[in-house]
Amino acid sequence: MSSSDPAQRRSRLGDPGERRLLFADLHNHSLHSDGRGDPERAFGQLREAGLDVAALTDHASIPADRLAHLGLDDYPHEQALAVARYAPRSIDDEAWKRTAEFADAHDVPGEFTALRGFEWTEPWLGHVNVWFSQQYVPVTTPGRLDGLHDFLTGTDPSALFGYNHPGREPGRLDGFSRSLPDVDRREALTRRMVALEVFNRTYDFLFEGTDDGHRSPIAECLDAGWRPGLIGCSDEHGRTYGLVGKGRTGLWAPEHSRAGVRATLEGRRTYATREVGLRLDATLDGVPMGSDLRTGRTAQLAVDLAGGGYDGHAAQLQVLGSSAFADRSGGGGAGGVHVVATATVTVGEVSTITVAVPDDARWLVLRVGDPQRPFGATHPRAHSGLGWALGYASPWYLA
Repeated sequence: MSSSDPAQRRSRLGDPGERRLLFADLHNHSLHSDGRGDPERAFGQLREAGLDVAALTDHASIPADRLAHLGLDDYPHEQALAVARYAPRSIDDEAWKRTAEFADAHDVPGEFTALRGFEWTEPWLGHVNVWFSQQYVPVTTPGRLDGLHDFLTGTDPSALFGYNHPGREPGRLDGFSRSLPDVDRREALTRRMVALEVFNRTYDFLFEGTDDGHRSPIAECLDAGWRPGLIGCSDEHGRTYGLVGKGRTGLWAPEHSRAGVRATLEGRRTYATREVGLRLDATLDGVPMGSDLRTGRTAQLAVDLAGGGYDGHAAQLQVLGSSAFADRSGGGGAGGVHVVATATVTVGEVSTITVAVPDDARWLVLRVGDPQRPFGATHPRAHSGLGWALGYASPWYLA
């Protein structure tokens, strides 16, 4: 897709808000934590790689002076404690300040959006990116999410956050639970949990951990009641940023600025891909991806899929949902994910298919697969409609 052609940055599905497509990488590291890249050069490299939006999100981890004092009063067993003691190097106040300076120097509204963020890094529980915050917080409650929740609801109630490489760490972010005792806090956090990485580096996390008996972390997170958009990130730790083949995010943004990026994340108008220049937009009964949906037993799925070097090639549309209803129908729910509908389409064309929506579906996700390439990772053998994932649209949340 040509970044110089404005028409290629507009959806063919129509949008009264006249949104334009921006390509983003919202998760990267530098010498400020455990990366090898120069933080002063990172934003320039990301722009040169063709990205429109980029973030540096170095680790905010367990402080080094606390590691020696961790114990079983923090963690449920010795294995968890051992993992925690390998916490990566954490940013400090000076690194946080310098990252803001680098981002401000490279941020040019209308041309390139540079963001500062941090990755809250609990080695056993999991990692969480935080954007649009004025402060950062290290892991103050090892083995628990409490410190992060306190920061997000008290210290910086305007920050947005998302779950990274879900299911990779053994604690699986407390089972992706939303079980906070305070209902108001739980709902506030749900509104601001705007992103879930389905691509991290080169990996597809749809079935992460299912070979160990877990459900899909994507399904588990959505079933828990979180309502994120789906994103892809390179999670770069090397010296070169913006490498081809790693995760990135498509943003259907109202404007090319920090405010526009924030509004896009809050509206869940995002999709995940690993393919440079791939455009993906989708509606169900005219409702954009990332939105609440009220529908009957059938819905019309419209998909604008183009670019990424795939025009003219076949792709498979796969509408996914929770396996809660699939298990009763006798299959299709391997790994906690049910394939609700599939159709083969041609990349470069606008496609429309009819989807039979299960009565008790709580969410639906569009996965676009390349049937000519293998999945590329461990996956349940019984699962249908796989192939290499070209992209994931953000979920529709059914009322």
